[in-house]
Parts: sequence; C-alpha cells; structure tokens
Amino acid sequence: MSVTAPATPAPVSAQKSNYVKKPSQEEKDQTLKEIEANMEKIRPRLNAVREAIASVTGKSESDPRAALRKRLGELRDQQAENKKGKQVKIDQLTALNNSLKKKIADLKAIQDKLPFKTQDAVEAQINKLEKQLESGSLKLVEEKRILTEISSLKKAKKSVDAAQAQQIAIDADKAAIAALKETIDDQTAKTLSAEYNQIQAQLDEITKSKDEVWKKRNDLFDERTRLQKELDTEYQRKKTVNDEYFNALREFNKHQQEMQVRKREEYQAKKQQELEEKRLAVAKEERELADIPAFTNEIVTCDSVYKYLLQFSTDDKRIADAAAVAPVDAPTAIVRQVDTAANVPAGVMLAKKADKVEEVFFAGKSKKNKGPKEKKTEGNSFKLPLAVLEQLLELKVVVPTSPADLEKTLDALIEKRDGFKANQEKATAENKRKAEERIAKLTVSESGEVTEAAPEKAAEVEATACKNVFFARAY
Repeated sequence: MSVTAPATPAPVSAQKSNYVKKPSQEEKDQTLKEIEANMEKIRPRLNAVREAIASVTGKSESDPRAALRKRLGELRDQQAENKKGKQVKIDQLTALNNSLKKKIADLKAIQDKLPFKTQDAVEAQINKLEKQLESGSLKLVEEKRILTEISSLKKAKKSVDAAQAQQIAIDADKAAIAALKETIDDQTAKTLSAEYNQIQAQLDEITKSKDEVWKKRNDLFDERTRLQKELDTEYQRKKTVNDEYFNALREFNKHQQEMQVRKREEYQAKKQQELEEKRLAVAKEERELADIPAFTNEIVTCDSVYKYLLQFSTDDKRIADAAAVAPVDAPTAIVRQVDTAANVPAGVMLAKKADKVEEVFFAGKSKKNKGPKEKKTEGNSFKLPLAVLEQLLELKVVVPTSPADLEKTLDALIEKRDGFKANQEKATAENKRKAEERIAKLTVSESGEVTEAAPEKAAEVEATACKNVFFARAY
C-alpha cells in the first residue's frame, strides 16, 4: 500500500466572513438615558391629566335632571287632563289657526305681485302718469309706454282691493282666535304652563352645564391619549434599542465562536498535516532502509573480518587469491555521525585515538610481554581485538584460538559471505514487502509518536553499519 503526500488544505483565513463589530454598550446606555429623560418629562404631565379626569368624573352627586324630567311629565299629564274639557274650543282654535296661516300665505303671494300695497298709492301713480301725458312733451314711444303702464295700474286696483279684503279677513280671524283663547286659558292652565316653562329652563341650564363638563372631560381624555401615545412611543423606542443591541451582541458572539471554530479547525488541519508529513518521513525512512540490499552489513563485516584475519594466515595460496581479486567498492553503510558538541559535559575533551588503550582479548595461552605490542601470534596463543570477537560472534562463526583454527574460520567467513550474497535479492524483496506492510499500519499520534513502525530495527541496522565502517577504515 503506497503512502501519498496529503493535499495542502486551503487557508482557513481565506474562508472567513466579513468582520462583525461588537456593539457599543456605552452608546446603548446613552440612548437609553435620553429615552428615560423623555419619559420622565411625560409621566408627570400624564399623571396630572389622570388626576384631573378623576376629579371631573369621580363626583358621585346625583343628577337633578331626572327629578326635573319627572316633574315635566307630571305637568304634561295635568295639562292634558285640563284640555279634555276644552277640546271643542281647542279644535275651533286649531281650525282658525290653520285658516289664518293660509290667508296670510295668500296675502303674501298677492302682495309679492303688486308694486303698490294700497288704493291711494295706485291712484297717486295713475294721476302722475296722466299729467305727464297732458304735458305733450313726451315722444310717441314714451306715451305708448305710459298708456300701457296706466292700463296695468287700473287692472291692479282690483288686486289691491282683493288684498285689502284679505287683510280684513285675517284681522277678523286673529280677533276670533284671541277671543277663543280668552275663553280657553284659565288660571290653572296658566299656572301649569308657567311652572312647565320654569322647569324646562332649569333643565336646559343644567344640560348646558353638563355639556361643558363633558366637553372638558373629553378634552382631558384626548390629552391623556396623546401623552400615553408619546409614552408608548418612548417605550417602543427603548425596546427597539435593547433588541438591536442584544441582537448585534448575539451576532458578534456567534461570529466570535465561528472564528474560534475556524481557528481550531485551521490548527487541527495544520497539526494533521504535520503529523501526516511526519508519517510520510517515517515511511520514506522505512523504504530507504528496505531499499538497502539485504545482508549488506553482514557481507561488509565478513569481508572486513576476513581481511583482518588474513594477515595472520600462513596459506600462501589463500593470500595470493585474495590479492588477485580486484577490490570492489563496498556498499556505503548508514552510519550515524558522531556528535562532538551535544551531550558532552563542559570542559571535557575527547581522547585521541593514539591516547586510547586498545582493548585486547587473548585467545589461548600467552606470556606477558612488556615490550611494544605487535599484531602477530606468539607460540600457541592467538590475540584478537574485542571488536573482532564481537563481529565473529554476531556472524556465528567459531572464534579461532590458534593458528590451526584460523583457516577454518576463514573458510567459514567465505561460506557465510557467499550465503548472504546468494540470498541477498530474495531477502531484499522480503524486506521491501514487510516495509510496505509496516507503512500501511503506520500511524502517528498527536504527540508525534510513531506506532506500528520498527524504530528498533532502524537503530540496530544503523549500529551495525557503524561497526562495519569502523573495521573497514581501521584494517
């Protein structure tokens, strides 16, 4: 299973929405303070109007109009009883009144058509016109006009006579009505009528006073309604200011939460990318280690130890064969560079190679020699460095204890090396397959720890390579 590099996520900052400004609480408080000041101006005026309304409508005095209306009803009943015995005269009086009204209307219609109201006025106008004719100073057209007017005035004399007769008849009816009323109007009726008129006048006065009170009351109600409307407007304005502020505050908090979520997602994406890059680095290292031909370090070790031990061999043919073989560049082993700066206490100097005491292991019997050390066998003893012994043990080759055992060890090293080379291709393919399996299971925790990998294997290979290079350079 192959591991590919993760796609770089798009910057979260590019997806941010427009910045939402935090609403100013100071501006909100200042506006509310102004609104409260306006409300404090309206409340006293509204309370004063309410008190005035209560003073006008709160009086529990009984209405005297009910008693007056009751008395008017009693007087009407008494007047009706008094009129029952005078019904004939009342009917005559009604007929005379109707006749009088008709005659007055007819007289008015006649008088509206007449230019003059009396016979004397008509005669005076006729005489005036006749004198103008007799003077002989008029033109023919004017004489004809005057003659026509005189003719009309003479005809109008009859209408004037009729109007005068109508006026006489009207006067007669008035006299008859007055006489009839004298017979109808007695003292009781007059008393009842006077009382009735007096009570009606009182009732009208009270009604007028009540109407003024109601008008004042209605004006107060209108003023109360107006002030209450102003107060309600301020309340609504206050509510609107609070609603707009808290809505804006909620929107700001929501935006802040979204910003935090976006930052957290950006951090997680970045962290995930870093972890994935770390996983890819580990996978790359695994593949690089797997790409190293198998048994490279073992082969290098075999060659290094073989060359070292060959100098002690007495087999001329073996030495000649080794010299005839062209040197082949050995694969470069992965060696960790020595850190001479880190993990070294201050003031401490590393010892030189010449100053180090070589650690030597003696195989077999030997005598102590206080002279210079030489790399050769003495008698039946066989001296080897500790590092060479470790390499032989790692290769599972018998450590030679005498020159007689040296040839067997050299043959065993050649056999080991040839076996490694024979199985190198197959083992390398197997290492690559196992590396891919480890990479497929590879995970990286949030702390950066690699799991399901083989860090111990990598350390082991690196340590082995260091040893091999050491021997390759030393010998």
